[in-house]
Amino acid sequence: MSLSLGRPVLIDDAELRPLAYSTQFGELDAVRTASILGRLAPDEARVALFAEGIRTATAPVHIPARPDIGMRARVCIPLVGAGRRLGYLWLFEDPPVTAEELRQARAAAAEAAALVGPDADAQLVRRRHEQQLVTALLGDDPEAAAHELDEAHYLPLRPVRVWVAAPAGPAGEEWSAEALDRLRARLAAKQALCAELEQRLVCLAGERGSAAVLEALGALTSPRALIGQGDAVEHLRDAGTSYRRALAALRVAAHEESGTASWDALGVERVVTALPDAALEDLPEGLRKLLAGDQSLVRTLEAYLDHAGDVKRTAAALSLHRGGLYYRLRRIEDVAGVNLHDGEDRLLCHLALRLARLSS
Repeated sequence: MSLSLGRPVLIDDAELRPLAYSTQFGELDAVRTASILGRLAPDEARVALFAEGIRTATAPVHIPARPDIGMRARVCIPLVGAGRRLGYLWLFEDPPVTAEELRQARAAAAEAAALVGPDADAQLVRRRHEQQLVTALLGDDPEAAAHELDEAHYLPLRPVRVWVAAPAGPAGEEWSAEALDRLRARLAAKQALCAELEQRLVCLAGERGSAAVLEALGALTSPRALIGQGDAVEHLRDAGTSYRRALAALRVAAHEESGTASWDALGVERVVTALPDAALEDLPEGLRKLLAGDQSLVRTLEAYLDHAGDVKRTAAALSLHRGGLYYRLRRIEDVAGVNLHDGEDRLLCHLALRLARLSS
């Protein structure tokens, strides 16, 4: 077809991974070069292309040039088989694609869909089975799931970790599906397992694959992903423990500038994250009143406790005169009904502050 039309032709699967590409005519644009070399379309190109409605299109879509991301104008011809989107056939629009060329491209896309279809069907069945295995492994049947995964030579690199990710802000219904596609495209088959559990992304991989997983999750956009990393376990049957700890780290990640937290780096949050949000309601009335009131007092209490009650260091951290700090500390004791010289009261205050931070 490329020789017939005198222009390059590329066929992608539904995740915008190149399946086949022709000899090139003229210069490539940055997007096509990156797709071929990296076996995956760049993130900004994916966002731009899907924004043109190619996921639901049934006819050719003319896509304008995007010089800002190095993308030339192109035509997308969907590959559809048995009512499913199987991939896309692409032509550069330089010069413009004629009606006869579009007719030939649509005929070629129909042939390509027939070839891609069986593989796509097999892939869909495999992913559904992997979803079931992850659900069982991290849920109610870890022994059987671990045995089946070992027999099929999944996750051979040990120890294994679990990562959990969730959108950092409002996300459309397709966010999880798109994110799973990105993860699976970037990670080697059987070296990682990806699934969706309770509206969160879950990824299992060997410890030595940590960088690849974090890179793949970190590349998610619109919105970005918050990431919680569990601890390393030697046996797949213990992956549920890593999953639970990844969920704990995810709660902390929501309050980190980086959007990422690891169980290994958690301190007291290991205990605090085990408490439900409803635990705030069980705090003494005075402490709840303090947390909901003057935030300058809350910040003062946090600084005072973080500096182990050292007045000099706390005053310096808050840029306060000692007299001003003593006044605030008395106000805190009055409002919260606590004695900051009492160890148990100080522990209760510190836990309340950490719990309030995680629940905000």
